[in-house]
Amino acid sequence: MDEEIPPQYKDPVVYDFRNAIIETRGYKAKRKRDIEELEDQAEQDAAAFAMSEPVAPPPLKKTKHNTVGTGKASNRPWKEAGQRAGSLRNPLLSTSWESKMKAKADKARFNERRREALAAHKQQLADKRKRQEDGKKRREENRRKSAVVQRITSHATLRRMMKSKKDRKKLMTSDFEKV
Repeated sequence: MDEEIPPQYKDPVVYDFRNAIIETRGYKAKRKRDIEELEDQAEQDAAAFAMSEPVAPPPLKKTKHNTVGTGKASNRPWKEAGQRAGSLRNPLLSTSWESKMKAKADKARFNERRREALAAHKQQLADKRKRQEDGKKRREENRRKSAVVQRITSHATLRRMMKSKKDRKKLMTSDFEKV
C-alpha cells in the first residue's frame, strides 16, 4: 500500500480565553509586590468564577415559528407544532372592518359624483353642438331669403346656362311660392 494519501482537513486549534487573566494593556508589573497582588487577584477571580452558576449553553435547535402540523404527517415525532401563518398577523398593519366599509362608501360616492360630472359635461357638449347646428341652419336660411334671385322661364336661356360652367353655378332651384 504505497498509495499516496491526500492531506486530510484538520480543525484549527481553538484557544479558550474565557477564564484567562489578561492584564490591562500598556501596564506591566515591575515590582514583585505588584506581581503578587495580581496573582492574588487572579486567584480570587478564579474562586468567584468556580462558585458562580454555570451558564447554560445556547440551544442547539432553532425554534420554528412557521411550521404547520406535527410529526404525524411527516413521520418525524421530534418535529414541533408551529404557528399557522394567519396567527403571525400584525394587528397594527391591518385595518378594521368599519374603516374598510367607510373607505368603500367614500369611493362609491366619489365614483357617483364623477359619473354625474361626466354626464353633465357630455350634456353641455351636446347642447352646444345642437346650438351650433341650429345657428348654421338659420344662417343658411337667412342667406337664401336675402339672396337676389331672378326667375328664368326661357328654356333657351336655361339650356345656354347649363352649357357654361360658370353660369351653371349660378343656377339653383327654389320654391318661388314661398318667396
